Amino acid sequence: MQKLVPIKGFKKFKLIVILALMSSIAPLSTDMYLPALTHVEESFKTSTFLTQLSLASFFIAFSLGQLIYGPLSDIFGRKKPALFGILLFMISSFACVMVDNIFLFILLRFFQALGGCAGIVIARAIVNDLFEIKEATGIFALMMVFSSLAPMLSPTFGGMLLNYFSWHSIFVTLFVLGIILFLMILFGLKESANLTQSQKFSFKQTLNVYGIVLKDKIFLTYILSAALALSAMFAYITGSSFVFTKIFDLSEQKFAILFGINAFGFVLCANINAKLVLKYNSEKILSYALFLMFIATLILFLSAFLNPNFYLFEVLIFISIASLGFIAPNTTTLAMARFKQCSGTASAILGTTQFALAGFISFFVGIINANTPIVLALLMCMCVFLANAVYFAIKLKNFLVTKILN
Repeated sequence: MQKLVPIKGFKKFKLIVILALMSSIAPLSTDMYLPALTHVEESFKTSTFLTQLSLASFFIAFSLGQLIYGPLSDIFGRKKPALFGILLFMISSFACVMVDNIFLFILLRFFQALGGCAGIVIARAIVNDLFEIKEATGIFALMMVFSSLAPMLSPTFGGMLLNYFSWHSIFVTLFVLGIILFLMILFGLKESANLTQSQKFSFKQTLNVYGIVLKDKIFLTYILSAALALSAMFAYITGSSFVFTKIFDLSEQKFAILFGINAFGFVLCANINAKLVLKYNSEKILSYALFLMFIATLILFLSAFLNPNFYLFEVLIFISIASLGFIAPNTTTLAMARFKQCSGTASAILGTTQFALAGFISFFVGIINANTPIVLALLMCMCVFLANAVYFAIKLKNFLVTKILN
């Protein structure tokens, strides 16, 4: 196994910035683009369905692409696949400006995501390569602090660009960010994978490694409990706009501020978690956070069922989202730590599982029309209940096995 050399000071800060940007580049491509949907529809003189298909194609590629880059980064190293992915992202972003056909645009959005997703899957693998479990948890938390700012600020930034320029300016901005990230990876990132000369790509071997990772019940427990907990947040993101603006009668400006406050709760707790893991066990922090989130969502449902009150509803939403600042980095670290030798593959499964489940929940919110406090609260509570059930079931099983063996 590769001996880990401590990374301190400015080198550590520089690494976190690079990894945070790697993790943020693909989400930025969606969040900055959202305010431009109607402009794109008018520009291409097309239907709303085809315009929204440019989002769907991005999400599909973003989810599936991680399964490609993970194993490739285990075989060829982290740096080369990352550079290839960002280069593909850059070319696709620039090409989006040049085309005048909606179908070509949809295809380019697919390739844009296929390139951009390299960053997020490889960034997790690099952290797992370079840091022991306690420090890795802190690094993941700090990365999330940086990368969480992207979805918070990018829709506003995208809207500002649209006030002065056409929607094409968003893709020019993404192209420039791609260049910056490409240069940062090229000159500021060292290879972290423990490569051997004998390693060559084999489809059969790749499937075997996927099989090994997927058979690990502890690993699956971490990623499923995290994915279910994060699904509650995606349910909130999808359904909260209607609930707060239509039911609680908030203006769009006040809702945007409220959304930012709730996102800040996540960022704040992720930052606190980075300090806590240096003193306390990640498992213990995770256990308390999952239970706290369940209690918050349970009270949220009961309060919505009895008498929906805006202030109580918002406080409980804030606590629920903030709890993820402890859940997300700890589950990521604990899951990834089980596979130091194939970090890329483990990262790919983790990312795809979380994104696919969260995407399904978002779709389900739309299907059942979760536009009332009670339905939204119930869905969030169910997601967090299942997250707790998955996590504590395996903990109970391990406890009973230990007792029997002793």
